[in-house]
Amino acid sequence: MPPDYREESDVQLMLRVKAGDRDAFAKLVEKHQRGIFNAAYRYVNDSTGAEDLAQEVFIKVWKARERYEPTAKFTTWLYHIASNLCLNEVRDRARHKIVQVVPGEALEGAGDGGFDRPTKKVRQDEMVEEVRDAIESLPAGQRMAVILDKYQGFTDQEIGDAMGLTVPAVKSLLFRARENLRKRLEKYVKG
Repeated sequence: MPPDYREESDVQLMLRVKAGDRDAFAKLVEKHQRGIFNAAYRYVNDSTGAEDLAQEVFIKVWKARERYEPTAKFTTWLYHIASNLCLNEVRDRARHKIVQVVPGEALEGAGDGGFDRPTKKVRQDEMVEEVRDAIESLPAGQRMAVILDKYQGFTDQEIGDAMGLTVPAVKSLLFRARENLRKRLEKYVKG
């Protein structure tokens, strides 16, 4: 029977992982996979890509286990790895100009009476899609900072640690991101 790690902190678990404890690693994965998947999904807006990125994050954690030093919060170290992988993914996609098509989305509501939905619901769906598109349109660094700030609840210091930036640089990045989002979503802010 595997040991019960419920009472151990992330750092304690990672120190066990550093020593080669696969059960402690499984516990860390179980504990953090949803958050890493969610951050990756918000970044790439593709569940398959997000799953791949989340798996890759934990593969990198395992491979880097012997070099791990508990100098910061474990989640900061973990999201630093995730941030780098997501930024690399965006750069790769930009180079290859991948066009994603989700089956059924393009024709949703076409010819099946779907256009009879209440106007409020249509506007709400449109706004959600616009916000998603606006976040996706941000430069890679701004997008990651917004995701870590708004969706993961990181502090400016934690964002800086995860992205390798100073706190003033994070504040500047978030300010520029908010300005870009405000301009892009101006018609929704006014209404």
